[in-house]
Amino acid sequence: MNPPLVEEAQRKAQEIEENVKKFFEQVNSVMSWVPSVLEHLVDPIIRGMQVLNEKMQELWDRIKLLWEQPGDPDRLKQVGEQWVSQVGNALGDVAETIGLDKLRTTIEWEGRAARAYQATVPPQAAGLNSVKDIAGQLRSSLNSLANSIEMFWMAIGFALLGAVVAIVSAVVAACTLVGIPAAITLIIGGVAATIGAIAAAIMALESHVNTIETEQSTIQQKIHDLGSTWAMPNTADMADASVADGDGSDWRPDS
Repeated sequence: MNPPLVEEAQRKAQEIEENVKKFFEQVNSVMSWVPSVLEHLVDPIIRGMQVLNEKMQELWDRIKLLWEQPGDPDRLKQVGEQWVSQVGNALGDVAETIGLDKLRTTIEWEGRAARAYQATVPPQAAGLNSVKDIAGQLRSSLNSLANSIEMFWMAIGFALLGAVVAIVSAVVAACTLVGIPAAITLIIGGVAATIGAIAAAIMALESHVNTIETEQSTIQQKIHDLGSTWAMPNTADMADASVADGDGSDWRPDS
């Protein structure tokens, strides 16, 4: 199922198709009883209808490309929320529990291992919080892209609505032979404006997508940098708690 804004745009496109069909039927109906004295008006109408048909084909070709990749803003927002709720917040909660002020280890123990432990804990908490921050940035980036897609489809809907209004008005104007040329011009102008609006909306979306791609590259680099700077703890310095191996334990109760 397509997003609601996409479905609304598709309904507008269907209205265009239905009303264009009505217009052609109206023109054919009027021209079917043209008196001989007005036959000189027929050729310009035929040429105008050919131009109109070409312009409508251009519009359909443009619209067809839109349906092929509509995007899914709701899914983008959902993924962003999952990053925050399932990754960022979860790791943030873990980071809060391993702060030095939350642990009894630094109070109840001393010695080389205890000092190594005190030096190891803060970077681990900082690393977890860095992942939380990255998850928040990713959600913001995905939400921004989702909002841009929604704005794009709103613009497409308004553009198609403009064509619908022009075509409906032209159907009314084409009730007489002398009114048909003006009606053709009205539709061609409305469709041309719609094509232009669609092109402008596509350009705006592509520009914002480029911005999002830059953001995603920055986030990806942060993840890469985090992997190289968030070092594994040196557990060897905290491992010797034995008193039976000939040397003293690196862990001593703090008296």
